[in-house]
Amino acid sequence: MNNLTSRQRKLVYAGCILLLLIPIVILGAPLADDVEPGTKAVVSGGTLAQMRVEYDLGESTLGEIDPSSAAMNLVLLGLRGPAAGVLHLQALDYQEKKDWAKLKTTVDSIIKLQPHYVEIWKFQGWNLAFNVSREWDKVADRFYWVKEGIKFLQLGTNRNQTATILFHNVGDFMGRKFGNSDEKKFFRRFFKNDPDTDTFDGSSDPEINPQGKDNYLVAKDWFEIANDKDANGYRIKGMTHVFARQGPSRALFDYATAMQGDGVFDEENRSAWEAAYDEWTKRYGNDIFLGLDDIKYKLNCSADELEELAKENRVPLERQRQIWEQNVKMVNYRFWQNLSECERDPLTVEAHRSIYQGKVAYSKGEISDAEDENGKLQPSRAEQLFADGLAKFEQVLQKYPTLADHDTYIDEFMLAIYYWEKVHQYNGKPIPSEFPLKGLALQNMGRQSDIEREFILENRRGL
Repeated sequence: MNNLTSRQRKLVYAGCILLLLIPIVILGAPLADDVEPGTKAVVSGGTLAQMRVEYDLGESTLGEIDPSSAAMNLVLLGLRGPAAGVLHLQALDYQEKKDWAKLKTTVDSIIKLQPHYVEIWKFQGWNLAFNVSREWDKVADRFYWVKEGIKFLQLGTNRNQTATILFHNVGDFMGRKFGNSDEKKFFRRFFKNDPDTDTFDGSSDPEINPQGKDNYLVAKDWFEIANDKDANGYRIKGMTHVFARQGPSRALFDYATAMQGDGVFDEENRSAWEAAYDEWTKRYGNDIFLGLDDIKYKLNCSADELEELAKENRVPLERQRQIWEQNVKMVNYRFWQNLSECERDPLTVEAHRSIYQGKVAYSKGEISDAEDENGKLQPSRAEQLFADGLAKFEQVLQKYPTLADHDTYIDEFMLAIYYWEKVHQYNGKPIPSEFPLKGLALQNMGRQSDIEREFILENRRGL
């Protein structure tokens, strides 16, 4: 090199630079075309760009961000995080101004800048489904924005396949928002028969319910996906593990309960409780969890299994039992086991059915006593059904005494007693001094004002 002239050295340097450019171009060439996030499409471009598409790690192009905005100025300086923060504040401002079109556009821009920032997906999905939806008056419009929040989360799962919490949240929203909100009576029906008949022709929205199933069963599907990912090493972050994995079981509990709210008291409902019981005891109950000091335990544990786990964990049996009992109490395991066992009992199904049918008879005005063909005064249909339901409910609580303080049961039989008393008053008959569940009702008289309020609401809105 020392024997080369200055000109020759410059030519050598230039040649080396050109040679080095070849691997740089091969490795770092940008994509020839824009790629829709999450599609993992076949593209032309450099090796690194293709790998980013393959593993869904790439960031979006800047073409859909307002070029005159402050966010774009930050992006051009390489400050994607601050830019996303600016857009986030703008989104909240548009929400306060109820400028829904700009809100949606801004949220789309945020996720294009930071598609792998999980908290954005979690917050904006929740914001659209729970906050924005409440700003609308028509139930159909609220339903639309709940769907938008869930679809937003679903897009987040496409872009973040290892963010298991997003899959869990989709299941949570499917169950909780559609099934537990004030509009649940409409939302659950809309979930199967979308109110946008022009688009969906009376069927379900295929983006959230492709098979036209109940919302709780779709929620269960998402919870199972989350649990599968959790089992394969992508842990559900941000939740206590023993709570996070109970999603499928709780979805089945909610499904069976919702069927009763819809007036379904037959073998189908009993089978739903049977499935919930099996899911809770045989699947969730047999999952292995790590307790304090990484001591393994499972919730549905016999005495022999407790001893085996103590040996495996190399801890005293009492220590193993302590860890087990703490977690059994924490998740209320025995309560849900006892409840599902009770609800799958045909006697319980009959008790619920009689009380529900008594309410239906009351709403239809079947509350007047009438004479039979022999001239004997017979109780009204509503009174007979309530009396039958209360008698059977008393048998249920005698058979399953641990559920005598279950709030839902107390509310149900106290409301049935209130209906029953109203029927007596209508017919000018005194309330009998003794009747089924009187003792438990007297113990819970503090609930009476709530029961009277529920009676008014139930008769105003209908069953």
